[in-house]
Amino acid sequence: MATISIKKVTLNEYLFIERHKLKINQTKMANKFGITRHQYSEIELGLKLIGVLPGWRNLITSFKLTNVEKCIILRRRANLNHTQLSGKMGVSRSWVSLMETGRRNPARLIEYWSS
Repeated sequence: MATISIKKVTLNEYLFIERHKLKINQTKMANKFGITRHQYSEIELGLKLIGVLPGWRNLITSFKLTNVEKCIILRRRANLNHTQLSGKMGVSRSWVSLMETGRRNPARLIEYWSS
């Protein structure tokens, strides 16, 4: 299987990936920090500094990203949603979602981003 190379990952991206791993929405993640969903959303998008989150270092469990997590970051950096990426890949939107959530073999998704 191909390996994906990714340049510097921001703390905001790590927060997004951590929320993805926990399978929770922004509102629940915001509640963990005692802030509003809007404030959390701005942090995750990089519009607000992450330092305003008390204890954020304790929440991020692993700085080692899987290839699928790298794919998600690259899709977000390209400003593509599942529908747009699926059109570029010639697959269904649900297929992209299933690959990103680990419910289907992600080999084709990884191949797409490693080329």
